Amino acid sequence: MADLAPAFAAVLSVQAEDNALVALRRRLDALPEAAALAAKQDEIGAVDAEIAASETARKALESDQRRLEGEAAMLRDRAAEEERKLYSGVVSGVKELQSLQEEVAALRRRVDQLEDGALGVLIELEPLVEAEAALAARRAALDAEARDLSVVLAEAQGDLDREIREVTRRREEALATADPDALARYERLAPAFGGSAAVRLVGSRCEGCPLQMPAVEADRIRHLPPGVAECDECGRLVLH
Repeated sequence: MADLAPAFAAVLSVQAEDNALVALRRRLDALPEAAALAAKQDEIGAVDAEIAASETARKALESDQRRLEGEAAMLRDRAAEEERKLYSGVVSGVKELQSLQEEVAALRRRVDQLEDGALGVLIELEPLVEAEAALAARRAALDAEARDLSVVLAEAQGDLDREIREVTRRREEALATADPDALARYERLAPAFGGSAAVRLVGSRCEGCPLQMPAVEADRIRHLPPGVAECDECGRLVLH
């Protein structure tokens, strides 16, 4: 850029810093640490789903257990009350006593059935409780790993943020000394050409395209006062 006047060279500096900012922001958006943290969070989400499913199943079984135990307790109390009547002398008729005995026996059988059912539910609950404990431990380990990844990600983001601030500072310095007209034309063309909207004339060739300018056009541009032109072939801004 030594052959360019400083005001026009500054436009190329602005472009260089713009390109650096684009690259840094792409790096910021594609940090492997961010991908690793996202993957870890997906793992946590999967474990949370397993925990939720296990909790739903466990709570349903616990509800069944409470229902069975509650019904058994109620019938046990009823059987005990009927037994007191049986031996209290309140009932004296043979048929009534026989009927009462049969009712007590039926109640006791039903209590046994309910208690067996509650025991079966308890047996089903044991592996669920163990699985939930294992999932909780896995969740805690994943949380710790996610926290570590968050720290690493924050450090990587901080490094890039500092680079971005430094590049932005250099860009502001270049903006302050750039030729206003050349800068405006560069900013107009930049969206179309990305990182190579502004180029130099090297011999009779535009840096932005592989084709040489016609000799007359190149000679005309070289003999213009220092400034800007546009390449007839590629449309880029040519600083000279």
